[in-house]
Amino acid sequence: MKMTTKMIMLQNIEKMVMEQQRVDENDSYIRQDNEDLKYLEERYDQLQLSHTVKRVIDDYIACLQTRDERYSDLAYAAGIRDTISLLQGMGMLNGTAAISGNM
Repeated sequence: MKMTTKMIMLQNIEKMVMEQQRVDENDSYIRQDNEDLKYLEERYDQLQLSHTVKRVIDDYIACLQTRDERYSDLAYAAGIRDTISLLQGMGMLNGTAAISGNM
């Protein structure tokens, strides 16, 4: 069965979700942040704020989150590019490393 681009993308997304779950469970800082987030969400929900005020706060938080996610995506892509450039410079992606290593 030939893997389509969509299938590969879905497989990669599944791996990313599994990795995030692993990090969430194993990293003490992330675990603490998740616990703090849950506590603060509960406190926020109990505040006696108008719908308009809560909407502004929610939009502000969403904007921060999407910006941070974009920064993370860009940093990840930059790391991939740097790794590929490094491996190409070392001759490990174009076959020269394997050839020179056997000589």
